[in-house]
Amino acid sequence: MEGIQVVVFTLNDEVCGVETTQVKEIVKYESITKMPDMPKFIDGVISLRGTVVPVVNLNKRFGLGETEITKKTKIIINDIEGKLIGFIVNDVSEIIKIPAQDIENTPDLIKETHNSYLKNVGRRGEELISILDFSAILTDNEIKSLNIRN
Repeated sequence: MEGIQVVVFTLNDEVCGVETTQVKEIVKYESITKMPDMPKFIDGVISLRGTVVPVVNLNKRFGLGETEITKKTKIIINDIEGKLIGFIVNDVSEIIKIPAQDIENTPDLIKETHNSYLKNVGRRGEELISILDFSAILTDNEIKSLNIRN
């Protein structure tokens, strides 16, 4: 492994990242249309150039509390199984390259406790960055239950 390029973002007080290969685009937070019968962590949908995109609130999904919407709030757009899905984050701070020697696999104990979405842990100086796998955040059934046509 050579290293990875990561979009670094915050979820409340947590520093996280996702590989740039999993990011289709990053958009400013816009008003979200609520939808009936959605899981609590799905805030609703947005229209992205005419495409209806469901939006997952990562703070709610991971039990980190509510997301305070500010000017820095962003939606990271990802394509999962041919469906566009947005992920609300508090702030996108930068795109960095993490060298291979600073990337560690997630310990098995953590992965086994329902954290399959935690792909790696990156190190930047003393700071640890949880590198997420957006394609593993929602289960197949959750993706199907969104039932929104792109």
